[in-house]
Amino acid sequence: MLLLLVTLINRKKPPSWWLAFFFIAVEITAMNLLITQFGAATNPFAIILLVPLVIGLTLLPLLPAAIILLLSVVLQLSQLATAPVSHGHAMAQHAAGMVWGFVMTSVLLAAVVAYFRWQLAQREGSLRQLREKQLRDEQLLAIGTAAAQLTHDTATPVQTLSLLIEEFLDTGDIRCIEEANEQISQMAQALSQWREIANDVREKKTTQYQSHDLVDALKHTLALARPEAQIIWKTDAPHISLTADRTLLPALSNIIVNACEAQPDDKTHTVTVHTYAHEGVWFMRVDNPLWKDSSVFVTELGTQFMRSDKGYGIGAALSNATIEKLNGTVSWQQVTGATGASHIQTTVSLPTDND
Repeated sequence: MLLLLVTLINRKKPPSWWLAFFFIAVEITAMNLLITQFGAATNPFAIILLVPLVIGLTLLPLLPAAIILLLSVVLQLSQLATAPVSHGHAMAQHAAGMVWGFVMTSVLLAAVVAYFRWQLAQREGSLRQLREKQLRDEQLLAIGTAAAQLTHDTATPVQTLSLLIEEFLDTGDIRCIEEANEQISQMAQALSQWREIANDVREKKTTQYQSHDLVDALKHTLALARPEAQIIWKTDAPHISLTADRTLLPALSNIIVNACEAQPDDKTHTVTVHTYAHEGVWFMRVDNPLWKDSSVFVTELGTQFMRSDKGYGIGAALSNATIEKLNGTVSWQQVTGATGASHIQTTVSLPTDND
């Protein structure tokens, strides 16, 4: 009872095992002495001595729990020597039977508790292994997602490089070499970024992003990846911070790149990127024109790998998986504007560090 009282008073920090051992030992000794003065084993309230014993067997480590069991048994057996002489033979036998019954009950309780503690330890070991396996799977998923993003991001420079080489072989124009060097620089930068991402995932590192720095990084990435794209940036978010790993920036840039690629054939439309914050959540909303037959894709975007010649193919699923890993969400919907024209609206939401 003393241990329960101390635990109730100090709720924030439970007592250490040695302090719990002290309280339980004192309580068992005091209660045995008290019961001995009032009828010993013949006292009907003697059964209450099992309560601190069970608490000790449940909460304490193996050796202290064994000491508590031994102390309880010794104190109970000592009642046989302190039994009053005035008791009759039948009463003395009854008292002895009560003591030995208590001792047997204590040993059986200890065996049952030990068995359940062993089962619990086995189950905790299995859960620990399962958590470690889940952590490895999450790391592999994160690295695999980053690798897939790298493949997706470098596909265009590789194709452009191949075309430039063919053009150089046909025309001998030295400008093809200069443009090829730019494409190679983009791929080298992507490879360097992927190595940093993989190292951070393995080491469980996270980075604190400031919202305005994140938007500036997205602008820089899009200027390199899609310099021809017409993007309108709107930023209403205050200077808030987000905590995520390095897969965040490639995932967000992938979403905007997909929106740039998903253009009608005339390539004259613009993409609008609007960032803002509301109630501790950072939002990025991307609006791009709706091309014909694209409405059938909207309900399935991000849930599976889809073949698409207008963007929103594998990149949408990769970005969705990455944002979900960071406790965020991505949604796509078809929206009709005030002018009656329809467009695709992609909304990304991520929790912030601000209250």
